[in-house]
Amino acid sequence: MQSFLSPEFIVNAAGPWALLVSCIIIFAESGLLIGFFLPGDSLVFLLGMIASSTAMSDSSMAGTALWLICMVVVICAFVGDQLGYEIGKRSGDIQKIKSWMQGGNADRLDRAKRFFDKHGGKAIVFARFVPILRTFVPFAIGMAGYDHRRFAIANFVGALIWGITVPVMGYLLGRIPLIADHVELVCLLTGSSQSSRCSSKPLRQGCLIADQR
Repeated sequence: MQSFLSPEFIVNAAGPWALLVSCIIIFAESGLLIGFFLPGDSLVFLLGMIASSTAMSDSSMAGTALWLICMVVVICAFVGDQLGYEIGKRSGDIQKIKSWMQGGNADRLDRAKRFFDKHGGKAIVFARFVPILRTFVPFAIGMAGYDHRRFAIANFVGALIWGITVPVMGYLLGRIPLIADHVELVCLLTGSSQSSRCSSKPLRQGCLIADQR
């Protein structure tokens, strides 16, 4: 039985609205803190597989132009992170959070600011490829007062790379019959393989900052 959060279930259940629903999920997973549990990599990977017309060939999305999928994924990912940044930036005006920032956590926030000043660009790009981090890093960076222009540039680069490479990988691998015939397993492996990826020093520190929020 498929989980309602399974990318395969989502695409099948959405029917002709699958691309639109996928866009909403990608946007929410990137920009809304409550969206951290939503499928990101596995869903985008599956969209690429479906575009190859070999995986889930009975889906209404089968044969959808790969360039269209890449374009909407990039846009939704970029806009989602921008929203997350703005939420973090404006959260300082909320009294409860302001008290948190000015209390015993002031030193922690100062360390976060120093970290992002040094590793901000790299953290934003790399976090795009790490589930959970890609949800919380934009918020943390906005809260830390990171420069908006620098964030937007790094966010665009990360969204562009992620939004093209993941669907293209799905498209290419989806043309292999053995992979196309085991969509559910591939989606499971795609999601789990990245869930614990926090290997670089900036990302390890980014994980710590997100956990301490």
